[in-house]
Amino acid sequence: MKRLGLAVFLLLMLMSAVEADDADVQYWTCGYRGLCRRFCYAQEYIVGHHGCPRRYRCCAVRI
Repeated sequence: MKRLGLAVFLLLMLMSAVEADDADVQYWTCGYRGLCRRFCYAQEYIVGHHGCPRRYRCCAVRI
């Protein structure tokens, strides 16, 4: 039972570490009033990938 608890604890720690990395990149700006995201929201469009880390897109809000 202790091993199961340890495994769950380690899994939760790994998941929180991954989310912490995304939080740093989430507020990166790029292009003209764009933000770096993995996926753009419905009200946004893809400007490009320039200025964003790997696997992130530059998303800008439609006007």
